[in-house]
Amino acid sequence: MSIRQKYFSNIRGDFVGGLTAAIVALPIALAFGVATGMGAKAGLYGAILAGFFAALFGGTPGQVTGPTGPMSVVVAGLMAEHTGKPEIIFASVIVGGILQIVLGKFRAGQLIQYFPYPVVSGFMTGIGVIIFIVEINPFFGLKARGDVLSAFEDIPMIFSQMNSHAVIVGAITLAAIYLIPFLNKLIKVALPTSLIALILGTTASITMDLKLPRIGDIPEGLPLPQLPVVSLTDMHLVLHGAAALAILGAIDSLLTSVVMDNITRTKHDSDKELFGQGIGNIVAGLFGGLPSAGATMRSVVNINAGGRTKLSGVLHSIFLLAVLMGLGKYAAMVPQACLAAILFSVGISIVDKRAMRTIRRTPRGDVTVMIVVLVLTVFVDLIMAVAVGVALACILFAKSLSDRTGSDHGMLDTIDHIQEEIEHLPSQFRDGVYIYSFHGPLFFGEVKNFNDAVEKLPTIKYLILRFYNVPFIDQTGALALEQAVEKCKMGGARVIFVGVQKHIMKILEGVHTVEVIGAENFVDTFDQALDIVTDIQRRTHENLPVFDPEKANETEN
Repeated sequence: MSIRQKYFSNIRGDFVGGLTAAIVALPIALAFGVATGMGAKAGLYGAILAGFFAALFGGTPGQVTGPTGPMSVVVAGLMAEHTGKPEIIFASVIVGGILQIVLGKFRAGQLIQYFPYPVVSGFMTGIGVIIFIVEINPFFGLKARGDVLSAFEDIPMIFSQMNSHAVIVGAITLAAIYLIPFLNKLIKVALPTSLIALILGTTASITMDLKLPRIGDIPEGLPLPQLPVVSLTDMHLVLHGAAALAILGAIDSLLTSVVMDNITRTKHDSDKELFGQGIGNIVAGLFGGLPSAGATMRSVVNINAGGRTKLSGVLHSIFLLAVLMGLGKYAAMVPQACLAAILFSVGISIVDKRAMRTIRRTPRGDVTVMIVVLVLTVFVDLIMAVAVGVALACILFAKSLSDRTGSDHGMLDTIDHIQEEIEHLPSQFRDGVYIYSFHGPLFFGEVKNFNDAVEKLPTIKYLILRFYNVPFIDQTGALALEQAVEKCKMGGARVIFVGVQKHIMKILEGVHTVEVIGAENFVDTFDQALDIVTDIQRRTHENLPVFDPEKANETEN
């Protein structure tokens, strides 16, 4: 794709889209900056710098990058944990950006499509709950707390220490946020809800001469870049924060990219998007900005207003820079209660309301995963929440597969679909022959079904395992299968493997399963397996010596 197609094929639409996205992004960037404890300027710096470079180098045309809920929650936690050490936070942002570039280079971006929906739902709902809880104090005019538990501790004293002026302004702002959309429908004009609510709340606080906490001075223009200096003893703290920011930023951005694909009917480049996000966060960290990610609401606003190419994201940042250069002194008058009200609405919008509405009709396993992730997100750790959620979802999925096995099994004469294949086999040779046909991937769950079936059998002489429809086997499945076959052999049964594909045979050989079971017990066709059974049965019937491969091996040794 040429530079013209990437940047200049939709100039008018991108100009309007970028301007509209900047109007929506301004109050949110200010709000997240204040909420993290780094100040409104950090929110603006992040939106400007990360937004510019992520749009320039990213892989999702039309996507708008800026401070988001998950990233800001992590930063707020780092600020609370490392008070007085801003260098750790900014170093974490920079290293987090580097890790995102590494993830992009190793093509990890494509893995986002494998994240189970209950994990994403519980995680995003948890983020929404965190934002709502930590903004309760600022809404009532009290000092913000960076973590949920501290915010909970302050709740009993809110009504005795609250600033009534802050509550008035917060209520005005919140009312505007939810009433303006109705006004938009009446006049059929898309007014920027958050910005108008911010202006109304700020204007009311000034005209009524209310005494309440405000943002305070915001320097005009960008600062000089500065590389944070961190001691070796603090590097593990930096790496922990960086890992959280990199992983959550990747999830946040790529989920937004998926939403953008659905709207624009295009296909984003996940790995390139991670590269762009990484560059953006490195630059943001050098200039003292908040870490950022692809922002769903701002991106959708941009697309709906006409933005289609990378130029719209770049222009969004340029418009915000113009605001920083000329309106910083006016932004200083914005009440913190206004920003808290805006973040209330953001937190509520992040909550997966669809999942909440359908929770009674959702499978119990999915509900369990969602609730576990939500609780861990709110009260423990965001990365742990995602890791535990994915692990739990995988375990429940494996259990679900094993509970719904497609394999069939039974004594030779009882399986209808092989009757034609055994017509030539005399009835006396069919006695004690058991067939087990695996269908689908062979892992520990399916081997458990195999074990359960074999344990319920009467005494069997021959066990034929058909592998024609097994596309994959993992190490756990191979070892479990080996143990199950050993049990059968100890019971006196001869076990024969049929139709094992080459790549599965390679796995069985790699974990020494073939060596344990015996290569002579692997044949290509079902007829070959029947020939082995027939030959042994005939020799036994005629009192002829039967070849025993295990005894032969012992003699050779």
